[in-house]
Amino acid sequence: MGVATTYNPEGNDAAWPSATGEPELPLPSSFARLTAVLLAALVAAAPAFSADPPRETTSQPAFAPSTVVTPMRDAPPAPLPRADQPAAPGDKPATAAKAPIAEGPAPHVALILPTASPQLGRVADSVRLGFFAAAEVAGKNAVPVRVYSTADDGAGAIAACQKAQLDGAVLVVAGLTRDGATGLARSDCPRQPTLVLNQPQDPDLPARMFAISLAAEQEARQAALMAVNDGWTQAIVIASPSPLARRVQEAFEKEWGRAAGEVRRVAFSGVPDDAPAIKERIASLKGDMVFLALDSAATRAVRPYISGTLPIYTTSLSVDPRAEPTVNVDLEGVRYVDMPWFVQPDHPAVMVYPQPATSMAVEQERLYALGIDAYRLALLLLKPDPKGLRLDGVTGRITLGDDRHFSRTLVPAGFDAGRAVATGPAP
Repeated sequence: MGVATTYNPEGNDAAWPSATGEPELPLPSSFARLTAVLLAALVAAAPAFSADPPRETTSQPAFAPSTVVTPMRDAPPAPLPRADQPAAPGDKPATAAKAPIAEGPAPHVALILPTASPQLGRVADSVRLGFFAAAEVAGKNAVPVRVYSTADDGAGAIAACQKAQLDGAVLVVAGLTRDGATGLARSDCPRQPTLVLNQPQDPDLPARMFAISLAAEQEARQAALMAVNDGWTQAIVIASPSPLARRVQEAFEKEWGRAAGEVRRVAFSGVPDDAPAIKERIASLKGDMVFLALDSAATRAVRPYISGTLPIYTTSLSVDPRAEPTVNVDLEGVRYVDMPWFVQPDHPAVMVYPQPATSMAVEQERLYALGIDAYRLALLLLKPDPKGLRLDGVTGRITLGDDRHFSRTLVPAGFDAGRAVATGPAP
């Protein structure tokens, strides 16, 4: 089961609890009028965007009772200027109305995450924290959000989606894993706009479903185009046997074959002791650049055995932008693409949002950033016609395609004295 990033869950991390009930934020002035029309239609009639009522379930859904969180209490506090940056002009602390959300059906955005899953709970909670960090920044422009905590991203998520419809949801955000997004896409749940956080297996989405993900395949395609624009024509691809590395390799090779031409492959087991053999294998091949479809540990093992005369390209799968400079010093000269969240801390779209309140693994922090952009996209998807939607996001420059898949254009990046930095603006 793939998560919407390079992360693959291992072990049985204890699930993190979801937030508790909070007061409702007032809807914004101009945005409120728009949302109020949607919400009024929802309350007065059958569930919005559906000609048929949602199906009832006959058994108890496998999820904890939904919670209403507007704004958050146990997530990061309202953003304050970090020590190394000033507050944005005009920033004001968010305030919330004191009236609680009424019991029973009420218009809201449903956030469905497997926070009660032993395997996925920790990463799912990273998305939740990012989602509510963005809600906190929205202040008076925030909308009511209910968290539906599930024990899995399969049947439990579908049951939660059906319950959210009965509760009055006007938009659903769910599908953290590839299997979860696929299950929702194949169910009858997307009766109102639904944003899934991974790529479903089927490219064709239901009429009211939208998809965004942190898939490394997008980065591989962008890395291929970056190398082509730099003038290289003959690629040597070094890949490990992991399923994720294979998908990255295939995405790069497909884009490279379309735009440039020749590819030569070098297999790497992923075992550090096998890294020295890479030097001899590369020397016997004709190529003018190298692409690495490896994780960060394998990349650090292999990099010293690649000639300094060969330009090296990769994806964020191969790097840890939060690692100490001494760890990344061997990556000098490696080029890749990454989200503004990590390599453009002074970007206006990044400065506004708080860093996680507690330390996170880089894979979790990527999902925290995805949660921020998911909330921002949810607000935009509530508009009557989201066609052509664009967002300058913390995970990249986001554009909605005609197929209702969001694409993310990332920032060219590299290393300066072991520190990950942007080497240019997003294309």
